[in-house]
Amino acid sequence: MNKMWLILLIAITMVAAGCAGNDTETTTYTDDDVEVTLTTPEDAEGQWCPVGTTWDAVNPQTGESMSMEIVGTEVIDGVTLCKAVVEIDPVVEDIAKMEYLWSEEGDMVIWTSYDASGNVKSKMTIIDGAMTITDENGEVMNFGITEQ
Repeated sequence: MNKMWLILLIAITMVAAGCAGNDTETTTYTDDDVEVTLTTPEDAEGQWCPVGTTWDAVNPQTGESMSMEIVGTEVIDGVTLCKAVVEIDPVVEDIAKMEYLWSEEGDMVIWTSYDASGNVKSKMTIIDGAMTITDENGEVMNFGITEQ
């Protein structure tokens, strides 16, 4: 499953950077026993937030899978963010689903993880270089923020 996390991170980075490629069809490849399929809509080329783009990774040996879909945009604090939803099967470390939001400029990122019941497990935000992590108990950790 660790390999799938790494592949997911690479896929999200490519999409967020607008480098999903010029392929407007389905591309499938295998990476260390994990079958990865990337599907982009016909009009996705050159788009910052190519809604409908999907990424699926399956390990046929173990049945573990992860899927991600760019589902649209959301405005938070006046900033338009692209939104992707990641689903994990089987649940790993009590995380079944994640939402990933990012701004076109990359200066705002929000990761929220959920358990199988839809309860928030953790939330991480990065805004202008300052990171805040909130756990399922509401405990907050701040990084890169100076107190005045």
